[in-house]
Amino acid sequence: MRWSAFWQLLVALAARGLAQPAPTLCDDEACRCDSFTRLICNCTTDFGEVTLRPDGAYRVPSTATAIIIDGCARVHFLPDTVRGLIQLRNVEIRNVAYAVFNERSLAWSPFSSNSDMNPGIRITIHNSTVNEISSHAIQGRVNDIIISDSRISNLKPFAFSSLTGVKNIELTNNIFDNIEIQSFKKFSTLNFMLRGGTIGTLPSRFLSDVEVSNLFRIKEVTIKHLSSLAFLVNSPKKVFIESNVIDSMDGDGFHLASRGPITFRNNTVKTLRKGAFFGFTVDMDVLSTLGRQELVLDNNTVMYLNPTSLTFNRTTLTLRVDGLNLNVECACELAEEWREVLKEQGGSITCWYELENHYVSLPTYVDSRCGTFKQNFWIYVVVGVIIIAVAAAVSIFFIVKHENEKKKKLQIVMPDGKTYRETEFHIVVERAELLTTDL
Repeated sequence: MRWSAFWQLLVALAARGLAQPAPTLCDDEACRCDSFTRLICNCTTDFGEVTLRPDGAYRVPSTATAIIIDGCARVHFLPDTVRGLIQLRNVEIRNVAYAVFNERSLAWSPFSSNSDMNPGIRITIHNSTVNEISSHAIQGRVNDIIISDSRISNLKPFAFSSLTGVKNIELTNNIFDNIEIQSFKKFSTLNFMLRGGTIGTLPSRFLSDVEVSNLFRIKEVTIKHLSSLAFLVNSPKKVFIESNVIDSMDGDGFHLASRGPITFRNNTVKTLRKGAFFGFTVDMDVLSTLGRQELVLDNNTVMYLNPTSLTFNRTTLTLRVDGLNLNVECACELAEEWREVLKEQGGSITCWYELENHYVSLPTYVDSRCGTFKQNFWIYVVVGVIIIAVAAAVSIFFIVKHENEKKKKLQIVMPDGKTYRETEFHIVVERAELLTTDL
C-alpha cells in the first residue's frame, strides 16, 4: 500500500509539472509584454477589443510595470484590475474609440498611505472616447492624472476619490457630456488644471473637499452653466480663472479659500448672477499673518449683471477692477446704477458707446453726456436747428421778394432824349378824346 500511495504522489507531481500555466494578456494576439514587463496592446482591425481583468485566463500579468493600450476599438477595465499589481507605475490609453472604467478598476494602493516616499501610478488618457468612468473607479496611490483631447460621456459621482500622493491633475481640451456631483471627492493635489474644451453643466460639488496646495487654474474652457458651489477647494497659493467663455455663472460658484491673490481675467460671461464672487475667501492662517489678499478682475466682458454681482468678502479680500466691460449700451441710468462701485473703482468699468463703436469708461460717459444740460443736449440741438431753418427760410423769402421788385423797375426815355429811372411805375388810365382842329 505504501508503494501504491508513493507512485500516485509521483504521478500527481509529474502531471502538475507538465500542466501549462493559464495564459495572460501577454499571450493575446492583440497584446504583448516587452522586456521591461510592460503590457502593450496595439489593436488591429481583427483584434479591436481588449478586456483587462485581475484573474483568470488572459488576465493582466502580476509582473506588469505598465499598461499601454493604443488604437483599440473597445477597452474594458473590470473591477480590481490593477489592485494586485505591485510593480505597476503607468496606465496609458491612447486613440481608443470606446473605453469603460468599472468600479475600483484603477484602485491601486499596495503600500501604506502614511509615507510620501512610496511610489504611485500615472494615468494618461489621450484622444479617446470614454463612455463611463464609474463611481470609485480611480482610487488609491496616484501621482498624476492626465486626460487630454478626449470625450468623456459619463463621469459618475466619486469617480476620482480617496486619492493619495497626487501631484498633478490636468484636464486639457476635453468634451464632457455629463458630469455628476462630487466627481472629484476628498483628496489633496499639488496642482489642478482645467484647460480648453467644453462642458455643458458644471454641477454643484464637481470638486468637493479637494485641497490644492499650489496652483488652481481654469483656462480657455467653454462652460454653458457653472452651478453654485461647483468648486469646493482649499489652500491654493495661486488662483487663475482666465480666458473662459461662460454662459451663466451662479452665485458662490467658487467656494474657494486661497493662500494668495485670486485673478479672474479675460473671461467672457453672458450672465453673472448675484454673489458670483462671494465664495472667494482667504485661509485664516494667511489672513492672520499676511492680511487681506487681492481679488483682481481684469478685462472681463459681461452682458447681464448688476452691482450685486460684484459682492465680495470684504473681511478677507480687497477688490481691484482693472477692467470690466459691461456689454450693454451706455446710458446715464446705467451710470447711476453703478455709482457706488464707480466711487471705488473709477474708470475701470466701461460700457458700449454706440455712436463711436467702442467701449468707453462710465466716468467719461458721465462727464460728456450726463447732467441736466448734457442729457438735454440733443433737444437743444434740434431746437437750434429748427430756429436756424426758420430764420433761413424767412431771409430767403425777403431776398427773393426784393429781387422780384428790382425786376419791376422801368427806364423811361423822354422826347428830349433824357432817360429817367423811376423807382415806381404807375399806370394811369385816362380817357382819350379825339382831338379836332379847326383849320
